[in-house]
Amino acid sequence: MSQKFLTPILPEEMEYVLEDVAELFNRKDEEEAVKAVLVRNIRMAEEDLSRMRFSAVVFENCIFQNCNFEKGEFSDVVFQSCDVSNCNFTDGYFNRAEFLASKGVGVRFCGSTILHTAVEESNFDYANFDSSKLEHIRFSGTQLRGSSITQCRCKAVEWNRVCLENASFFKTMLNGMDFTDSVIQGLMLSDDCREVRGAVVDLYQAAELAKYLGVVIKNG
Repeated sequence: MSQKFLTPILPEEMEYVLEDVAELFNRKDEEEAVKAVLVRNIRMAEEDLSRMRFSAVVFENCIFQNCNFEKGEFSDVVFQSCDVSNCNFTDGYFNRAEFLASKGVGVRFCGSTILHTAVEESNFDYANFDSSKLEHIRFSGTQLRGSSITQCRCKAVEWNRVCLENASFFKTMLNGMDFTDSVIQGLMLSDDCREVRGAVVDLYQAAELAKYLGVVIKNG
């Protein structure tokens, strides 16, 4: 990467441990940012947490299923062993964020700005990043089957041991991205496959992509 990948900046010790759902709602009602807090063991479903701001926060062992975080701001934030499946992060802002050993099946990041963010050892099958700005992103050991990453503006995106089977990259340019240790079968692309021009693939992946162009590779 041309610029150093930045990780979350967190205090050595959190000022406060938040384990009460009601307190999160109080912060929202007061339009108060959540700062330097360990949010632990929270369980929520189908709640509205839109437009909330989180800074230097660690979410640990939390479940936010089908919750609304639309237009939220997340700076220096870590999701550790959390479940954000089917949550709505549309039009959100992420900078120096990490999703570690977490689950985000069907999570929506449409129209978001996502900077210096890592998704590691997680399951983000069917996640939706459509029309997002993705800069200095690292996906590692993660499932993104059936995900939608269309019409995204990408810069310095890394794919390390990622399953992208049946993912859609329609109108997202992949020039310079290395997919050699990832799974890319069944990608959804434009008719002319311009998205994969300049992408780095191995011989077997090249044969897979050749099928989109009607090319038949004969052995021997």
